[in-house]
Amino acid sequence: MRFKTHYNIRSYEVDLHGALKPMQLMQLLQESGDRQMREEAVAYDELYNKEHKAFVVSRMSIEVFRPVEKYYDVDVETWIIPGKGANFPRGYEMYKGGQLVAKAICNWALVDTVTGKLIASKDYDMGTYSMDEAPELSIPRRFRIPKELKFQEVESSKVAMSMIDINMHMNNTVYASKLYDNIDVEKYFITSINLRYVHEAPLGSEFKVYRSDAVDPGEMDYRAEKLIYFYTEADGMLNLEAAVGLKKVTI
Repeated sequence: MRFKTHYNIRSYEVDLHGALKPMQLMQLLQESGDRQMREEAVAYDELYNKEHKAFVVSRMSIEVFRPVEKYYDVDVETWIIPGKGANFPRGYEMYKGGQLVAKAICNWALVDTVTGKLIASKDYDMGTYSMDEAPELSIPRRFRIPKELKFQEVESSKVAMSMIDINMHMNNTVYASKLYDNIDVEKYFITSINLRYVHEAPLGSEFKVYRSDAVDPGEMDYRAEKLIYFYTEADGMLNLEAAVGLKKVTI
């Protein structure tokens, strides 16, 4: 079984081509997960404030097959994937008019906010959640940035109030916007986003974005025409590694 939610794409959620922006895509996926928690188990605020636990993302792999334009209705399906160790994976699929437009897998860890220790999946009951197997992706769920690549600093800023969430660090969906802001997307459509979260970016920390030149995507994304790697730092510490697939716009 899967948990299903329905949304309408608003005008301020789309880019210059009229397509849903990557951060907003991620937000709809994760909003669906939040709603599933609230309806099938425990609201995240209660989990955080009363049970003193927090879900922290470690990886997210997203494939985007076609753009979603403003005012279109979309349906998002999300579900818990049986996990092992301290991993709590979740699957997502987004549909427009019954047609699959995006799918993703996200790996989460559950942390005891008092002790800072990870909680094993066997020690936290997820039995009330809708569950299914992992969706099949054509992009790898794990990747390494090639050592020979050269990077240039493309952004330096501070983590501001508008970027953080209840955990007091940059919300994981904001990273998609930071990458998007540093891609020449005037003529390109994002086909994939692969993210490895390494370290949090707390409120007020110095945040820097580094970008490679475009390279051949190879097995990282067979549908892309080019691939750009990124990494970010928060107060000088490695914070995120990412790979973004791109192809020419056909909107």
